[in-house]
Amino acid sequence: MIDKPSLLLPVLTLIWIAAIWDFRQRRIPNFLVMAGAAMGILLQVIVAGSGGVLAAITGLLVGLAILMPGYLMGFTGAGDVKLMGSIGTFLGTLGVFQAGLVSILVGGIIGLLFSASAFFNRSSVSPWGRYGLMVRTLFTTGRPLYIPPEEGEVMGRKFPFAVSIAIGTTAWMIWQWPLA
Repeated sequence: MIDKPSLLLPVLTLIWIAAIWDFRQRRIPNFLVMAGAAMGILLQVIVAGSGGVLAAITGLLVGLAILMPGYLMGFTGAGDVKLMGSIGTFLGTLGVFQAGLVSILVGGIIGLLFSASAFFNRSSVSPWGRYGLMVRTLFTTGRPLYIPPEEGEVMGRKFPFAVSIAIGTTAWMIWQWPLA
């Protein structure tokens, strides 16, 4: 894996441009994640040679794998999966795995805050009754039941997960890499 100062600015630039784009447009363009992945691979090759290629490719695969279940279940978009893979070309396997877990945690917290906002916004339909019914069904029958959000429900809106990825990855980088 390449040294920390060489990738700090490129990774932060990539993730925050993607987060802003996703927040505004509710999508992440392919050219952005592909350019990011190419830059990560190139930086790995320049600094670490052939070992860097291996670190970049395995990081890409782990980055794709960590968000793939969420994509397959409809929780995240394909752009989020590709963005995490692109980040993996910079951070390598362990780095992208840890940053991905932190990003998922951040996304969960933001999701809870998002659903809690229904308490304060009287014009939106609260998801809590629907959640309660799903939990009661699970405990009563032992089988999970999914009830889709109603029209106007706060949890029925698209969630820009790249924001969670940007916050989570930045937090991981600060936590993992003291800047002193």
